[in-house]
Amino acid sequence: MDERILARYPREVVLKNGSKVFLRPLREDDVERLYDFFLNEVSEEDLMLLKDNVKDYYVVENWCRNLDYDRVFPLVAQDEGGRIVGNATLHHREYGWSRQVAKIRVLTCLGCRGLGLGTAMVKELLEVAQIMGLSKVMAEVLSSQKAAMDALEKLGFQRVACIPGLARDYKGREHDMCVYVYTVTPQWDAF
Repeated sequence: MDERILARYPREVVLKNGSKVFLRPLREDDVERLYDFFLNEVSEEDLMLLKDNVKDYYVVENWCRNLDYDRVFPLVAQDEGGRIVGNATLHHREYGWSRQVAKIRVLTCLGCRGLGLGTAMVKELLEVAQIMGLSKVMAEVLSSQKAAMDALEKLGFQRVACIPGLARDYKGREHDMCVYVYTVTPQWDAF
């Protein structure tokens, strides 16, 4: 991991209601805090749209115990009381034809919706992607997630595809999957 990325943290973000959160990479000792976030701060509807069963303690423990920031950069937002209120990840491959592309995933607690936390976390991951020298960042959003789609578009993401019935939630209901792409502005180093 590029030291310029790790040197950025913690970063303070002031939300629209005046409260402060701190962005930082997920750590090995975050297992209980992250598990509590998924169990108590996220709606059942949001959980059914996730790709992993985060109600399984061992899934969350595995993420925290096997951190590889060069493969997945996990960012958390922590409130002043130490509670995790947001989780975002930047996934990319070091090799292959898509090594210049990353995918992001973002989830915030119900109490932080509409306060700018998700937007702040996406902006932070876009800056990390720029430092990493990536050229594209993708986001997959279900067509039912209108607020997320609007937020991505405001940040400069473009919808490039919408695939009918591609996703199924854990109750078996089909959802259309919309793919958004952001073009990262290259970071020019001084000569």
